[in-house]
Amino acid sequence: MTENDLLNNLARRFPTLPPVVLGIGDDGALLQLPADAQLVTVTDMLLDGVHFRLDEVDPALAGRKAVAVNLSDLAAMASRPIAAFISLAIPRNLSRTRPGWIERLYDGIEELSRRYHFTVAGGDTNAWDGPFAINVCLLGVAITAQIPLRRDARPGDLLYVTGALGGSLNKGRHLSFQPRFDAMGWLVKNVTLHALMDLSDGLATDLPRMMLASGTGAVLLQDSIPVHSDVPDDLSVAARLRAAISDGEDFELLFSISAEESEKLRAAPGAFSFIPIGRVTEDRAILLQDAAGRTRPLPAGGWEHGI
Repeated sequence: MTENDLLNNLARRFPTLPPVVLGIGDDGALLQLPADAQLVTVTDMLLDGVHFRLDEVDPALAGRKAVAVNLSDLAAMASRPIAAFISLAIPRNLSRTRPGWIERLYDGIEELSRRYHFTVAGGDTNAWDGPFAINVCLLGVAITAQIPLRRDARPGDLLYVTGALGGSLNKGRHLSFQPRFDAMGWLVKNVTLHALMDLSDGLATDLPRMMLASGTGAVLLQDSIPVHSDVPDDLSVAARLRAAISDGEDFELLFSISAEESEKLRAAPGAFSFIPIGRVTEDRAILLQDAAGRTRPLPAGGWEHGI
């Protein structure tokens, strides 16, 4: 397949949807946004051997994950997707050794573009002698006038997550998760959120980022942290808790909300799980509290990129 073949194929597969006016096929994409739109940009690069293994996974799942992690970031910014720009670094021998691989990669991307109604509007493709890499830049528009940011947690807020944590690698959930647009959409319409972010690197890594940005601390109730059923049952209680806070790639949402506003969560449809896990404090320490009220520093964990 030549690059022109690929571009022509992608132009057929990914129709241009508003607010994209011009997508694949020119030197740039053209978007026509309303004057009051807040444009949100997110990007992630995924690598073979780090975020998935090409010799083990369906390429459709690799493509799907590359887009889904960006969709999760947009959900955490209370935004909806409008356009994706996808760049590939492809090993030179990949098309020869695995015919149809690139088409399958885009099958996974197409699934999400249809589900969430956005245009694949451009990108870049290169062949090289290194491993496969895919970078996705996703544009979105905010669905609320005031985007809840990491920096907006306030002392006295309650902390919630939108689902159980841990074990995402055990059964491939890190490849097949659904970004939490449904939960985010209900939240921004029905309650006043303070801080909001997605959990990509693990609660033990991501919560401190929110607290640092907000200039606050937190106390987590260890018995309230929801442990996913993908975490093996034969682990000890301590090991299961460690998995929940450290495994990462859960892509649930973490948010803070005032105690008064939290009462409104009771009206949420049964499809949503808003699970209280602790509270925001003025003291900048981040602590884990057991059932007896004893506290200790939140153990280090989660994914560190090691730059």
